[in-house]
Amino acid sequence: MKKFQFKKILIIKHGSLGDVLNSTSVIKAIYDKYNSSEIIILTTSVYSSFFEKFNTSFKIYNDERRGLLKTIKLLSFLANKNINLIIDLQNSNRTFYYNLFFRIFSKAKINGTHFFSNYRYKYSKLNPPSVIQGLSNQVSLLEIKPDEKPYLSFYKKNIKNDFNFLDKSYFIVNPGCSKKNSFKKWAPENYIEVCKHLIDSKVVPIIIGSENDRESVEEIKKQVPDSISLLNKSPLDIIYNLSSMAVGAISNDTGPAHLIASTGCKIHLILSSKSNVKTVIPQSNNVTYNQADDINDIKPNTVFIQINKILHA
Repeated sequence: MKKFQFKKILIIKHGSLGDVLNSTSVIKAIYDKYNSSEIIILTTSVYSSFFEKFNTSFKIYNDERRGLLKTIKLLSFLANKNINLIIDLQNSNRTFYYNLFFRIFSKAKINGTHFFSNYRYKYSKLNPPSVIQGLSNQVSLLEIKPDEKPYLSFYKKNIKNDFNFLDKSYFIVNPGCSKKNSFKKWAPENYIEVCKHLIDSKVVPIIIGSENDRESVEEIKKQVPDSISLLNKSPLDIIYNLSSMAVGAISNDTGPAHLIASTGCKIHLILSSKSNVKTVIPQSNNVTYNQADDINDIKPNTVFIQINKILHA
């Protein structure tokens, strides 16, 4: 087989949401180069529907990571698929062992950051690149050149008949984050002040969130009744399309922030010092942020300055 000619390719990408979104430009570039090849995505069931929408030609297998025996069974199944190339976009401690398994039990070449990779990307752990830049550097070893921002245009659709506020100036407010990352969460009372400021500025706050965010969203809506709640009515495709028409957005450091930023929407992030701005937040000029060791030391009045810049840009 000629160099970099592969008939069957396995891409490993489990999560989190932000990392999945940041991998899309790389996966798109892989597909563009190998669109005549069979491409298999190994992910979790949480993201399988995302990859189905991404490209209907992908073959998707779920890796639920539930015990050693089930993992070995899944890896054995894949090892018998005559895969020529494995691109590890997860590069986790777990996929270190996946790489070892495939080196022993298959003939596939591996591209990743781990020791067992045939095409290994090495980077400084003291000064790591952003997620997109790192993955782009990794696949450049295969002569693949991705774009610098997430590929999410497959989410584009007409939503003009779905919402009655699209003729108004509106601002997306994303107060949620995963429970395990509560240190990333700016208190609801701060978002309440932000929403009041937006109302005073003749801009409608649109509060997005899932069931996990119910407490925050409902408290904001209670205190700012002129805001609009899209609790459990803001899946990723809706967030994407609303963001493309929004005046701006504000968010914690969480997955949907990457989705919002990818549309070009001006977004302001509220960050704790545990969020590395060089690696984990969207790297584009439509993104600004405030950061403090304790995220709730960031006061709304400080954030108003950035919001006003967005509103009057």
